[in-house]
Amino acid sequence: MLDNHELARRISYAFSQSPRGTKAAVARECEINPQAITGWETKGAIDKRFIPILARRTGRRPEYFLDPAVTDRNSAAISETSNDDYADVVGYSQAVGLGAGGAEAVEYAETHSLKFKKTSLRRRGILNRPLAVYYGRGDSMEPTIKDGDAILFDTSDTRVVDGVLYVIQMDGAANPEYYVKRAMVLDAGIYFASDNPVGDHSWKKPKAMDSKKHPITVIGRVHWIGGWAD
Repeated sequence: MLDNHELARRISYAFSQSPRGTKAAVARECEINPQAITGWETKGAIDKRFIPILARRTGRRPEYFLDPAVTDRNSAAISETSNDDYADVVGYSQAVGLGAGGAEAVEYAETHSLKFKKTSLRRRGILNRPLAVYYGRGDSMEPTIKDGDAILFDTSDTRVVDGVLYVIQMDGAANPEYYVKRAMVLDAGIYFASDNPVGDHSWKKPKAMDSKKHPITVIGRVHWIGGWAD
C-alpha cells in the first residue's frame, strides 16, 4: 500500500496530466464538493471507493493509486475503446476574435480533424450535427475563453438564447470578421457582449444584433472550449 504522502503526489500528478475540467468531472461523478479534491492532493485523504472513478477519469490504472510497484511511467490504462467510439470534427485554422478586433474569414483555411467521444456529444445533444472548431484570438472573453483556445460550435443552431456563447459574424474592412460573444436577450432586442469588455476597446459596450450600421449574423452556438490549464 502507498503511504498518504505518495498517494497525494500520485493523485496530483494524475490530475496534472489530464485535460482541463477533469477535477470537476471527478467531483460530479463522486458527488462530492470540488474542494474535497484538495485534500486528496495534499493529504492523500481519499475514500478508496472513489479510486475507480479517479482512475478512469485520469486515464490511469486503479492499481496506480494502491500499489507502489506501479510507477508513473507504466500507470496508463489500456484503452478498450475503438475509433467507432469517436466522432471526427473538422478543425479549421480560422481564428475568431475575442478582442483586439475580429478575425477575418479565411477562404481556404487549412483543415484537420479532432476526435470527440460520441457519448459526450450525444449527452450534449449534438451528435451528428454540423460541428466545427475554430480557435480564439484575443482576451476580451477571458476568463471563459483564452487566446488560442479551441472552440467547438454547432453551425445548425443559430437560435439566440440569453447568456449563451455564439460564433458571430460582422462586416470587416475587406472580408467578414468572426467573433465569439455572449448573447443578451433584452426587452430592447438582442445584443452581444464580451465577458471581459476591457480586453477590447471596440467591445466595451454590447452591440445590437439588428444594428443598421454593423448588423450581426449568428454562425453557430458554442458548446465546448478547450485550452491549457493555468
